[in-house]
Amino acid sequence: MNKSLKLCTLSSTLVLLGSMTAGAPAAFAQQDSPELEEVVVTGSRGAPRTALESAAPVDVFSAQDFQDQGTADMNDLLRNLVPSFNVDVQDINDSNSLVRPATLRGLPADDTLVLINGKRRHRSAAIQFGRQGTHFPDIAQIPPIALQQVEVLRDGASAQYGSDAIAGVINFRLKENSSGGTFEAKHGRLTRTDDGMLNYYAGNYGLPLGDNGFASLSFDYTDQRKSDRAVQRGDAQALIDAGNNAVSVPAQKQGLPDTELMNFFVNAAVDLSPDQELYSFGGYSEKEVFLGFFFRNPENRGGVFTSGGNQLFADLTPNDGNDCPVIPTGVNPNTGETSSLAARDASLANPNCFSFNEFYPGGYTPEFGGANTDVSNVTGIRGELDDGTSYDVSIGNGFSEMTYFLNNTTNPSMGPDSPTNFEPGIYTTIENNLNIDLVKGFDVGLYSDLNVAYGVEWRREIFKVRSEDQDSWRIGPYADQGFGVGSDGFQGFGPDQVGSWDRKNWAFYVDLESDVTDRLLLGAALRYEDFYNTFGDTTNGKLSMRYRLTDTMNIRGTVSTGFRAPSPGQANISNISTGVVDSVPVNQGQIPPTNPISQRFGGSELGPEEATNYALGWTAEFGGLDLSIDYFRIEIDERILNSATFDLTPEIAQELEDSGVSGARSIVSFNYYTNDMSTVNEGVEVVGSWDMDWDNGGNTAFNASWAYQKQELTDFTPGLLTRANVADLEDGIPRNRINLRTTHSLMDWRFTLQANYYDEYFSVPSSSDPSRDYWVGDKTIFSGEIAYTYNDSYTFILGADNLFDTMPEKVRDVDFFPYSSNEYLTSGAFSPNGRFVYGRVQMNF
Repeated sequence: MNKSLKLCTLSSTLVLLGSMTAGAPAAFAQQDSPELEEVVVTGSRGAPRTALESAAPVDVFSAQDFQDQGTADMNDLLRNLVPSFNVDVQDINDSNSLVRPATLRGLPADDTLVLINGKRRHRSAAIQFGRQGTHFPDIAQIPPIALQQVEVLRDGASAQYGSDAIAGVINFRLKENSSGGTFEAKHGRLTRTDDGMLNYYAGNYGLPLGDNGFASLSFDYTDQRKSDRAVQRGDAQALIDAGNNAVSVPAQKQGLPDTELMNFFVNAAVDLSPDQELYSFGGYSEKEVFLGFFFRNPENRGGVFTSGGNQLFADLTPNDGNDCPVIPTGVNPNTGETSSLAARDASLANPNCFSFNEFYPGGYTPEFGGANTDVSNVTGIRGELDDGTSYDVSIGNGFSEMTYFLNNTTNPSMGPDSPTNFEPGIYTTIENNLNIDLVKGFDVGLYSDLNVAYGVEWRREIFKVRSEDQDSWRIGPYADQGFGVGSDGFQGFGPDQVGSWDRKNWAFYVDLESDVTDRLLLGAALRYEDFYNTFGDTTNGKLSMRYRLTDTMNIRGTVSTGFRAPSPGQANISNISTGVVDSVPVNQGQIPPTNPISQRFGGSELGPEEATNYALGWTAEFGGLDLSIDYFRIEIDERILNSATFDLTPEIAQELEDSGVSGARSIVSFNYYTNDMSTVNEGVEVVGSWDMDWDNGGNTAFNASWAYQKQELTDFTPGLLTRANVADLEDGIPRNRINLRTTHSLMDWRFTLQANYYDEYFSVPSSSDPSRDYWVGDKTIFSGEIAYTYNDSYTFILGADNLFDTMPEKVRDVDFFPYSSNEYLTSGAFSPNGRFVYGRVQMNF
């Protein structure tokens, strides 16, 4: 992001805040409202209700629920609180390590809608390559200290909110304090190898705007150092044993990446009149992440060090009649020297020949990373008209830019002139939203007024790809001698991949809700949405009910249809690697489904995923015990999936070239995203809480939740998924998850103990060898804190995540190969880094 845009965005926010301080004094922003326990607004546009009285399951978490945990990552915080929310550990996994993908009810991250103060949050610029190419918001850029409450709607809500709300909706509600503040500092580290050091600082401060307005300012800063749980690769150790002491130990790292993250958020509002309020909220974030890639072995890395069974040399003077040496790979039986060291010596001795062993005689491990800048703002006016109609008119803008970098690597085709550091390219996401929301109650003779909510929305999404480093994709002079093209590890975005794509849509919705009797609540919603410059329109509906069996017991249910529109990035992304065949550069990899080459093989413009949701639940209050049990079933058709790999024969390539498709002869094999898969996700969720007052013995709060979920593939084109893919989708997520948390408060002391249970899951290390399939065993992870508060202002906390240093299962011997470096499984739902201990200090003022 250029500096002028950053300054423009920040200065405009400050100007807006300054103008709001001049707002007329009034009482609209601070109107008194009935105090309800766990009041929720997500999932309904009617009067606020408690979580147990809502027609759909909603989890409500206070700011304290997030503060009483050791982790600062929003994904991990939610995983510890919501049993059907899962997020994997990502160490060597491209963009997945930069923005961690999570699942809710077994569905990908972009099947969950993220809101801030009830307004749609924009997507990150990073796209997850792979089976489904998910594209979703980065919730790690929301400071936990900025939160007043988080509501997790576990139900389909596309008829109310639009695209993405298939698995549910997560609504982050920001603090509205006009005075006082909080500051927190935390330091911790992993105990297993004394690494993974974390320094974390966060603060919130409230300022008054006018007589009744507020400006709540929040920030947090994270400095997470890398950890390393790798063991030396067998092939790297073999090189050392053979005398190549230039190999690093370990040659490849496994663990947490280096992460530096700064977030700043503001939430502000001021009264313009007794019936009108101006509000604005937004954030600015910067993040950098560094992680290791896979080791490049100097004895077998084709296109860099080797070609066939020989070391690879670049002939710098190909027309002088002198050939470069031929050195077979492996250990020379006569000299006992590895071919990599022999190639280094031969290259140094011959100025007309070059081997990358001159640069990296022990091989190399690229370092991948990304630098992300994120800016967002929503500004609006809300109030009430003379006829009782409530209105909310807002404009929202979001910007995310991810600059990828790759260090300690090469563009092999450039030979000795290759740089070792690259910026392969830049992804940019821009989103604009205009919303007009209206609500009015009508007396139609029912127990309560008929609440009629309706509104319109206009949205635009832009996705851009650009490259400012030609060396990252350049076809160098030695490509026709067998050297690979582009930055090795993550090739730069070439001219055929850069561009800008947008999608526009408008929507109209109506949402009805009423207490038909003193016991029966009914609701209905309908939404029409037209993606007028892409795939067309879609209409979705929802019916909901809640029936009060007794004063403390309810049954509830919903049925709805929903959808998820593919993002412009998902629909147009390319991930191409380039090689040279018969002196001709050729490309292979991911291309857009609308590319004429894809269309020749059945590709077409991506359409929306279509869902049908069913839910039935029961809630009750028994004294101090709150309990809810909910069943859900989500049927999704046309789920987006990566196609099979197609080979482009010379004959078809020529046919395409003759028909006007330029560049077809440079493609040898490719995939594209397509609407193909159908699934059913089904499960049961139980949530309970109980408070016990021991009089002089203090107070104890118990919270427990259990989720059972399964996913079944009901239809997909044979060949698009391997046996391992199917197993991962159906059994790769623990079916049972349990979260238990107990907090005991006694005078100035607080004691918190938390347990997170992860059921077994199925692992398929090899699609071609079913005999290696196995179930990975279940685990329970404990965490705890002890806190002491002095003078109601200063709190000192000691804690530990993974209290008993529980580790995932070790990689089995049958699955450990010469290129393996991870001692423990990294496919599980919790970190293989072990116990993390920390100290925290909080100050309230």
